[in-house]
Amino acid sequence: MNQIPTIDDYVKAVVCPLRQEGGRRLTNQRKVNSGSQMVTVITIVKNRKDTLAKTIISVLNQSYPLIEYIIIDGASIDGTLEVIKQFNDKIDLWISEPDKGTSDAFNKAVSLSGGDFIFWLASDDWIDPDFIETAVKTFLSSGADFVFGNMQMYNNGYPVVFCEGNKNYVKPLMSGYPCFNFPTMVIKKTCFQKAGLIDMAYKFVADYELILRLHLKGQSGFYNSSLIVHRKVGGLGESHLVQSALEHFRLLKKYRLPKAKAALFYLYYFSRRIIGNFSGLFMRALLIRKSKELRREAGL
Repeated sequence: MNQIPTIDDYVKAVVCPLRQEGGRRLTNQRKVNSGSQMVTVITIVKNRKDTLAKTIISVLNQSYPLIEYIIIDGASIDGTLEVIKQFNDKIDLWISEPDKGTSDAFNKAVSLSGGDFIFWLASDDWIDPDFIETAVKTFLSSGADFVFGNMQMYNNGYPVVFCEGNKNYVKPLMSGYPCFNFPTMVIKKTCFQKAGLIDMAYKFVADYELILRLHLKGQSGFYNSSLIVHRKVGGLGESHLVQSALEHFRLLKKYRLPKAKAALFYLYYFSRRIIGNFSGLFMRALLIRKSKELRREAGL
């Protein structure tokens, strides 16, 4: 059985010799003051030069004053690092080096964080100016260990789907296939100190495993509909559905959770894809045949 990594594991890890780093913390432009309701915003990025600036600006435009911003880049080669360096005097810490994936990079960032709360904002996403302020107020009023909200999804710049969070998230969480808006989650750093960091044994359902582990260790969440993260459609799980399904069932087996709901979801999703593929092939054949008929009628 794999061991859940801890903050201490990363603090003691040997620094990669290929590491590049910068930001205000290294130039003593800003000191980290924990215990003052500071929020550490973390962005993990690799080869996202076209979207990263929008993400960064949405963090810099927050109304809440006590924000520490950390960016971990997985040794991008497309110009992403140049985008990061443009904000060097506004980002608290950025690191660029090879890593073992997004979970590894996030765990590293948490170990370097000085905030009392942690928020992971993906490099394709952005938030409204009052998001962090609303999150902190929700913590203070609810006493929760983590807070979460809604997601507005976009396709080609247009809003397409609004994913509403579930305030009664515990029952779906234990059902085997929860719908939990993990990208909206702001969490107390003490949760990671008590329960450990993200389990890198999971590539596609690591978010589900983390929330499940937090719940089983007594950490509670609170839903606030005013917390909204704006996201582009798509994701790693959707493009690797078979691997995601296998990993999902492995997780359910580990925690002895029911598998029926997850099985029904994947059956529906696979069926829809198969039908969609056959429909696409049928329509393509029909269009080719019609095109040939028109060409014959035109004497071509």
